[in-house]
Amino acid sequence: MNTEKWSSIKAKQSPVLRNKQCAVLVPLIENNGNLGVLFEVRSSKLSWQPGDICFPGGGRENTDISFEHTAVRETMEELGTSKKQIQMLGRLDYVESPVGVTVWPFVGMIEAGCIHISKQEVQEIFIVPVSWFLTQEPEHFCMEIATRPAAGFPDVIAKQLSWQWRKRSSYDIYMYQYENKTIWGITAHIVKNFISQYRRIEMT
Repeated sequence: MNTEKWSSIKAKQSPVLRNKQCAVLVPLIENNGNLGVLFEVRSSKLSWQPGDICFPGGGRENTDISFEHTAVRETMEELGTSKKQIQMLGRLDYVESPVGVTVWPFVGMIEAGCIHISKQEVQEIFIVPVSWFLTQEPEHFCMEIATRPAAGFPDVIAKQLSWQWRKRSSYDIYMYQYENKTIWGITAHIVKNFISQYRRIEMT
């Protein structure tokens, strides 16, 4: 055995789940001295999660030089802003979804009055004051994850392990109810992290 070559292997992650890599922007807007967080309501015409509340963002493309580039590009497309109208501030903790998506969130300021939403992707936008989030703890729930064999899964394995197809683990779900808007899931998880960082950076 070639011990030298074996010892030179640089181990890297070999994921079982092939997560889609995405990036979003947490857009901050200042209006009359009040800082707010902008949210999108996804167009009802979209095939994936129509009507959901989210941040501008999407999947990383081969031409994107970084996840920050992805977040800015998607924000420009969805909100109709130019790059110079977005002031990037920093990044937040990335979030791994059990449905196979890894989301890289960034925070940035957007100039008020420069937004022209893409009706193909965005049904509407709304703004929640940061001060509201500072006084509201999100509701907390749990979602269970279970495994089950897909069509075509070998019977020789399924029969041996049939008793194991059950709940494997659970994960946290957060929810904010702002007026008639329900902010939940990954978006609420990102908001919770943003507010935590906001308190640490701006209030201490």
